[in-house]
Amino acid sequence: MEVNYSNYFSELEREIIALNNTSIDLLTTSYEIIQFIERKLKEIHKWLKNHVFKTLQEEIYFFKELKPKLVSKLIYYKAILKLVSTAPQTKKDKRKQYEKLLSEIRQYALHNREFYEYYRSRSSYKDEDHFVRRSYKDIIKYDCCLINYDSKLSTSHDYNVATIMANDLFTIHLENKLDELDGKNVSKNVPIDHKFNWTGTKVDLTEMVYAFQATGCINNGNFDLKELAIFLGTMFNVEIDSNLYGHYSDIKSRKVSKTRFINTMSEKLIEKMDNEDSKKKP
Repeated sequence: MEVNYSNYFSELEREIIALNNTSIDLLTTSYEIIQFIERKLKEIHKWLKNHVFKTLQEEIYFFKELKPKLVSKLIYYKAILKLVSTAPQTKKDKRKQYEKLLSEIRQYALHNREFYEYYRSRSSYKDEDHFVRRSYKDIIKYDCCLINYDSKLSTSHDYNVATIMANDLFTIHLENKLDELDGKNVSKNVPIDHKFNWTGTKVDLTEMVYAFQATGCINNGNFDLKELAIFLGTMFNVEIDSNLYGHYSDIKSRKVSKTRFINTMSEKLIEKMDNEDSKKKP
C-alpha cells in the first residue's frame, strides 16, 4: 500500500464509483462492490499489522477519516444487498420495511448519542483515545465487545464512525425509495467520468454551496441546499451533504473573514490576471 494514504483511498473511491456506474442492477452492483472492498481491506489489514505511523495525528487521520470511509461503503452495500434481496412485493409492505429501517437508524443514533454529538461537532479532544491503536490489554477496557478486535487493525471507535457514515448513506437511499412510492421524482445515478476531484476542504465547498444560493446564480436561488451538495459531491468525488449544516455553522462562527474561501479565490484570480498582464508589458 502507498504511504500517501489519501491518494490510495481516493483511488479506491474512484474504483467503487466505476463499479457502481458499470454494473447492470443494484443487486449485482452491491455484490461486486462488497467483494472489491473485502479484498482491499484484507490488503490494508495485512499492511497495518506491521505499519508504524510517524505521528499520532497521522494515525488519527487514518482511523478517523480514511479507513471508516471505506468500511462505511462495505456496511452500506451489505445493507443494500439485504434490502434488495428481501424486498416485499406490495407498496404497503415496502413502505413498512423502509420506515422500520429508518427507525432502527434513529434508534442507533439515540443509543450512541454521545459519540454522535462528538463526531458531528467535529470535536477532537478525545481523538487520541478514540482513534489511536491500543494494546490488547488496553483496548478491552473500553467496551466488552472489543475483546474480539485485533488491536493492530482497529481502534476503539473507527467502526463507529464507519457506521455513522453508512447510516447517512442508507438514510438517503431509504428516503428516496419512500419518495418513489409517493410518486415523487428521484434523481437517478448518472455515470460520471471523475476527471475532477475536489482538493480543497469540505468547508470550502460548503461555502460555495451557500454562496450559490445567496447570489441566486443557480435556479435564482430556489433549490434545496442538500441536493446541490449531493450533486457537487458526485461531480467532484467528495461527500459534504452528511455534515452540510455543521460546516455552515463553522463558517458563520468565524471571527474574521466569514467568506474565507471565496475571498481567497478572488485574491488568487486577481493575482493571476495581474501576473499575466505584467508579462505582456515590454
